[in-house]
Amino acid sequence: MGKTGKATKKFQKNHLKHTLDHRKQVQKHSKLVQCRKKKPTGDNDNEPKGKSKEIFEDMSVDDFFEGGFEVPKPKKNAKPIESEDDESSEEEDIEDIEQNMKDLQSKDPEFFKYLQNNDKDLLDFEGSNPLDAISDDEEEEQEEDDVISEDEIEPVEEEIKNKVKKTEITLPLVKSWEKELVNKPSPKIIKQVCMAFKAAININNDSEEYKYVITNPKAFNQLMLLTLKQLPESIQTLVKYKNTNNVRVIPQKNQNVSQISAILKSHASSFITLLNDINNVETATLVLFSLQEVFPYYLSFRKLLKEILSSVINIWSSTKEVEIQIATFAFLNNVSKEFPKSIMENVLKLSYTIFLKNCRKTNHFTMPLLNFCKNSAAELYGIDETLSYQIGFEYVRQLAIHLRNSINATSNAKEGYKTIYNWQYCHSLDFWSRVLSQQCNPEKELQNHKNKESPLRQLIYPLVQVTLGAIRLIPTAQFFPLRFYLIRSLIRLSQSTGVFIPIFPLISEILNSNAFTKNAKRVHLPVFDFENNIKVNQQYLGTKVYQEGLSEQFIELSYEFFVLYCKNIAFPELVTPAVISLRRFIKKSKNIKFNKQLSQLIEKLNENAQLITQKRSKVEYGPSNKTEVQNFLNDFKWEKTPLGQYVIVQRKAKEARLKLLQEAIEQEEEARNQRKKADDDSDIEIDEAEDDDDEDDDDMEEEE
Repeated sequence: MGKTGKATKKFQKNHLKHTLDHRKQVQKHSKLVQCRKKKPTGDNDNEPKGKSKEIFEDMSVDDFFEGGFEVPKPKKNAKPIESEDDESSEEEDIEDIEQNMKDLQSKDPEFFKYLQNNDKDLLDFEGSNPLDAISDDEEEEQEEDDVISEDEIEPVEEEIKNKVKKTEITLPLVKSWEKELVNKPSPKIIKQVCMAFKAAININNDSEEYKYVITNPKAFNQLMLLTLKQLPESIQTLVKYKNTNNVRVIPQKNQNVSQISAILKSHASSFITLLNDINNVETATLVLFSLQEVFPYYLSFRKLLKEILSSVINIWSSTKEVEIQIATFAFLNNVSKEFPKSIMENVLKLSYTIFLKNCRKTNHFTMPLLNFCKNSAAELYGIDETLSYQIGFEYVRQLAIHLRNSINATSNAKEGYKTIYNWQYCHSLDFWSRVLSQQCNPEKELQNHKNKESPLRQLIYPLVQVTLGAIRLIPTAQFFPLRFYLIRSLIRLSQSTGVFIPIFPLISEILNSNAFTKNAKRVHLPVFDFENNIKVNQQYLGTKVYQEGLSEQFIELSYEFFVLYCKNIAFPELVTPAVISLRRFIKKSKNIKFNKQLSQLIEKLNENAQLITQKRSKVEYGPSNKTEVQNFLNDFKWEKTPLGQYVIVQRKAKEARLKLLQEAIEQEEEARNQRKKADDDSDIEIDEAEDDDDEDDDDMEEEE
């Protein structure tokens, strides 16, 4: 059974109980009549009636069973089993029924009058049997409990639906509505437009009946523009917002507020339907604009407000169009800043949870959109940093619990690491690193908190510890791409917050793996994409292609880490252990190409260390003077340092490599689509050929 209509609900509320009571009284009366018809007329119920006993007078019980179950035939002179007493009893029953009707008229005149108006046949007993008016279904219903079943409601609902008259939405009708909304808006015309709009966008939904129906595409487009653009303006004409500290407030003294609120509450389902079906930028912009204009009316409906925000955030996190992402983020940012106390918590939690649900599929094409989601959500977490800290603490703690459970499970089960080594967990760590990088920047803290630290800065240490634990969970070459992905998150966090994180030991650990110590196999494989993968396939392990990729990643992450401190007064002490370990590796390594790259990196590190040593030889303060230490070479640009110049060149070379890799991936994807299209076309041709063969066979059979 479909969804119960409004007319049916109204019938159930006002008339269904009385109708069922009436039906029960009729059934009770009919049952009484039926019982009287079955009442025996003789004095002894065990004695057979009339002459029917003559059939078995000449046979005992033993003789009957001995002869089988053949019933003896009645005698020729035997009469049918019907006596005059039966006819007289029926007459008496009819007289009793008539007397009961007279008593009913005196005892319950209202019900008797109701029977006269609605079911007059029940009062007419001449020449008819009351049982004939009762169907088999009603006889079964009278044995059930007093429960309103769907079988009783459904016929009434169908009857009500059939009586609903449809109104065709035409272009002149929309024009007339537009004229009324512009000149003299009223709650009545606003309700009509909302009802028509709801019917138009649910035109393919058969589960609910609507008063309006639309078939003209031009009328549909005009109705869309009227509802989404003109309707909010007309509502503000009736109920004008009060602006208090750049926050829109609905005046409760206005007589139209209650009616408009009820209309917009029903209208919210139309917004949600449109948001779930958005497929172009124009529609998204128009819907979000209209929703933002009437958004204050939904603040009092908590459940409805959460559904609206969920629909918007779902588009923001799953769409493939950057313009739609920007439009949805702009909407979320505006309403969050205007109504932070009402919706901020929902926006932050929903943006995080829904994003994680939609980031399972990560590849070269989806990564830019996912990064935009993380960066834009990080901006939302900066609106109320105290609330953001509470939410962030809860989610970072969940990540730590998952890591602890995975560490405990690895000793007992082989699958324990899968809860950590997946894209959702990696995106979570990367997301929080972006949040802290944006909100805990010293310059931003100076601007927003007046030399005070951001509340979110307290999450840096636990997040770093969880990230380090995830990196070292499975230290094998197969998961080196995941290690590199999380190391980049730590480098970003260290660069933006100014917090020192010992990252180089994580990078140098890969030099002791089998990927570098064993001889690599030469195979023909495409270059592995470390930017968009966290796990390498088995076919790449132990190959020359993978080893060269690891070498490039090692050099890149090393110089990206050390360049963060290229102007730091303690740079010589920072790079000394790294230089010693790299020189030791070069002596043992037989990879000539990688050794040259490492030698070049060591050379730039030493040159930069000499520059810092030369500059700090002129200072007169000690390490305890933190202010002067932080201001060391503050006016000197990092690009002019030896290591900085080297990094700039390397970054340009990386951009060129990524561009070539992107073009190769796009060409491969295009070739794959062409092959798929060719296979589909060949399948169609084969099907058509088979159909032609079948037609030829049919023609030959007809000729034969």
